[in-house]
Amino acid sequence: MTIQFQKIKEKMKFMNPFKDFTLDEMPIEIRYDPLTRQTTRIFNLPYRPIEKPDFDELVAKARETQCPFCPESLEKSTTLYPKEIIPEGRVRVGDACLFPNLLPLDRYTGVCVMTREHFVPIEKFTPGILRDSFTAAIHFIQQLSERDTNVRFFNINWNYMPPAGSSIVHPHLQVNCGEIPTRLPFLQMEASHRYYMENGRTFWDDFMAAEKGLDERYLKDIGSTFWTMSFAPHGALPDISFICKSHSSLIQVEEDDLEHLLQGLSRAITYIDREGLYSFNLSIFSGRENEHFRVNGRITPRILLREIGNSDQTYYQVLHREPCSMKSPESARKRVLELFNSSKI
Repeated sequence: MTIQFQKIKEKMKFMNPFKDFTLDEMPIEIRYDPLTRQTTRIFNLPYRPIEKPDFDELVAKARETQCPFCPESLEKSTTLYPKEIIPEGRVRVGDACLFPNLLPLDRYTGVCVMTREHFVPIEKFTPGILRDSFTAAIHFIQQLSERDTNVRFFNINWNYMPPAGSSIVHPHLQVNCGEIPTRLPFLQMEASHRYYMENGRTFWDDFMAAEKGLDERYLKDIGSTFWTMSFAPHGALPDISFICKSHSSLIQVEEDDLEHLLQGLSRAITYIDREGLYSFNLSIFSGRENEHFRVNGRITPRILLREIGNSDQTYYQVLHREPCSMKSPESARKRVLELFNSSKI
């Protein structure tokens, strides 16, 4: 069995009031994720980003209540790990500081405050901020994996700004570690194993080769990482996927691997900024060592659809669990590719 990029093309017909009620039609595609077979609906609709909010006003409003992540509050307002988990209580790398998340999403959780600054505009994330934060997150995962061998699944996540679900403007990552995976990595691992049993090959290697061969969505190999537009996006606008080519677990990731990952991430963030957007979700999925799996993730732009502030998530995404994208990944690829090939980022 070869990698399948399956899509079904449909048309919606209607009498268009803007064309004297003559018969008109709009195309729609239903795409199947090449690994999990989850479906996504894609239709090309014109979208103009709404005007960015007044960040000064947003930050001022956020400061009306004391931010627990700012330097003057962090030491006395944030949690500590028991000494048998993290002897120092918190994980610190540069200005980044990681401590237990009070939201009990898994057996071990972490919030990593990325910087001392209360607000960092999307275009101001420096390599140093990203490097310190993700290094702290990976060190936390690596320490936990040694102390609790029953923990088998890890993920690193970033909700940047309120449209992405962030309740605190101060930039921070979230890390979760436990025995039971969330739905998407569970489907990925199950399908990866099934693909290997049926084909005697690793899905991830075949997938990367297939995307490069088609050259419709592929962006770039950056060192030990592979970058492409997602064939079946998860967001209202196309998202960007990445794979660690040789690593099945974040436990294995070393300094050079992280540097390659962050080079791609910086380009993806720059793309979101240049599209006039200012919010995104990021997730990185990992298990323990598993020869049929690879560390992978997505960065997905998040938007407010209109000035009234309505979300880009509706009943279709929340209850049907069906992503809908207003733009195809192929149509967005050219602008993203320019940034991935730029030597100035």
